[in-house]
Amino acid sequence: MFKEDYRKEMDAVKLNERQKERLTALLTAQPVRRARRIGRTALAAAVACALLAATAAAYALGAFDYLTGQDEFLSLGQTELYRQVAREVGVSVTADNGDRLSVERVAMDDTFGTIFYSVHFEEALPELEWSDSWLLYPTLTLYTEDGEQLSEEGFRGSFEEQAYVADEHTVYGAWRFLLRRPVADGETLFLRSERYSDQPSEGRLYTRLWALELSFPAQITGEKSRRFDLDGSIEAWIKDGMREVEVLSLTRSPMGTLLKLRYARGTGTGLGPEFILRDADTGANIPYAPVHTSHWNDPEGYEEQLYELFGDVSKLKNLEIVPTERVTPDTPDRIVALEDLPAADSGNPDGGYAPASYRAEDGKLVVEMKPVGAVNSIYADLGNGVYFRDANGEQLFRDCVVKVEKFKDRTDGTITVVTIPKAADYEAYADQVAAIEFIVVGYRVLEGSGVRVPLQPCAD
Repeated sequence: MFKEDYRKEMDAVKLNERQKERLTALLTAQPVRRARRIGRTALAAAVACALLAATAAAYALGAFDYLTGQDEFLSLGQTELYRQVAREVGVSVTADNGDRLSVERVAMDDTFGTIFYSVHFEEALPELEWSDSWLLYPTLTLYTEDGEQLSEEGFRGSFEEQAYVADEHTVYGAWRFLLRRPVADGETLFLRSERYSDQPSEGRLYTRLWALELSFPAQITGEKSRRFDLDGSIEAWIKDGMREVEVLSLTRSPMGTLLKLRYARGTGTGLGPEFILRDADTGANIPYAPVHTSHWNDPEGYEEQLYELFGDVSKLKNLEIVPTERVTPDTPDRIVALEDLPAADSGNPDGGYAPASYRAEDGKLVVEMKPVGAVNSIYADLGNGVYFRDANGEQLFRDCVVKVEKFKDRTDGTITVVTIPKAADYEAYADQVAAIEFIVVGYRVLEGSGVRVPLQPCAD
């Protein structure tokens, strides 16, 4: 009976292989002693201690160490950066029900911020399908002492969400956001957090379980951001037609590079301007993706759009921005057998994304899509773009509900597409995957219609 209970408890400790190796090292890191016989009582006590140590070690890993063992976090390409710039904070607050929110580390320059946090729950978390997993994670908002909201966008808004159930009592996460203004080193910041249940309350769809607030001093990385004024414009397709797009600025900070464009607000709906980016001096293509923010601070009649640039642009002196126009591709999608990976053909002559690798593990189907040639932002902004076929060419998971997450590598623009079916569907079909099907985004680069923009350091 004890053995079965122990097995269940150990199965509840959800660690990946890296963390299991580390945990094993923690539990076995002691002087070697001569083996001796022990009685049943001592054996039971030893097993109980090992169980407690395992759970404690999972919690003791901390948010940063736990996340650096997760493939999704590693696929962002910022692990080494955070090792250098994330500062230990170590502040906590406890809700009335015993749940404890902790801010463990914070990485912040004068453009970006990332908060590594944990939530330790007094009661064991329920096992939920991914469609309800949001109930396990808190929302976060950053404020100043005067109540000024510092985070540019809402939680789970602009960047890839990072939140994981480490064990039945612990959630680890990292929240990356844009700052509305630079923060002074040592300035007191306030983090507000809320958690909800799906039970209706007082005419609302959800019930707020708790609202917490804690404060910590900002610790800014040593290197400041550099903002460059840009002076140029292109004619690009936006939503409902061709419109002038002004190239306003480029901000290069230790934690990322942002390009800001502006265009007149139209009546259509859809994506923003479509274009490719190059280093005007070397001809190297620059992958990028839109940063989705609210537009309540935009100038009247205009929209200002931000884009995050990927790859090493530290030596960029002249930026070339060239509009693209959509064309009908030869085929709307391509199918690549697993044995033919990595593929180098995006299906669009001017550029796009092609599958480089595939793996199925831990209930997830993971495909790495590499940028090929000149890429615009259409594929990065698609909700999905990757599907799966069996050896007979039949599409798998066709009638299944799946969750799709995309993680963009800041070092080279690779997009990791993670497809998460429900557990039963994964068990039924994952072993049958024989080929990757991906959407071909058809566009043509309008060479000769672009603009070369020198980076002029901003006077301020």
